[in-house]
Amino acid sequence: MLLLATFMVFLPACSDDKDEPEDIKTQMIGTWDATSVKFSDSDWVDITNYPSMALSITFNKDGSYSGRGALGNGSGTYTVSGRTIKTYVGGELYGTYYVNLISGNKAELKLTMGSTSMDIRATKR
Repeated sequence: MLLLATFMVFLPACSDDKDEPEDIKTQMIGTWDATSVKFSDSDWVDITNYPSMALSITFNKDGSYSGRGALGNGSGTYTVSGRTIKTYVGGELYGTYYVNLISGNKAELKLTMGSTSMDIRATKR
């Protein structure tokens, strides 16, 4: 009886790796299209109705990325540390993303470029 009670206490504490969320880098691999943006104290703006504001970024498994749209077209490399993604062009820091939320094919990020920042909601293709 005592042995059975011991198993019942400790068995639920064991977890399967499948219960753990994937790391940010694995989840971010792919192409993300911005759907809404928010600047400092403003409200969210749905940019899907404004083609001139469209922007997307593709993160590749090999640590390279490419971006298109309102923030420019180009490519470079990126690093991931925790929830922070730093993008580089020619070895120089270009922008820093902080992943506030990621769930399936939806993400909410804060992008900082120099002294400017904005929040972005994006959908993975």
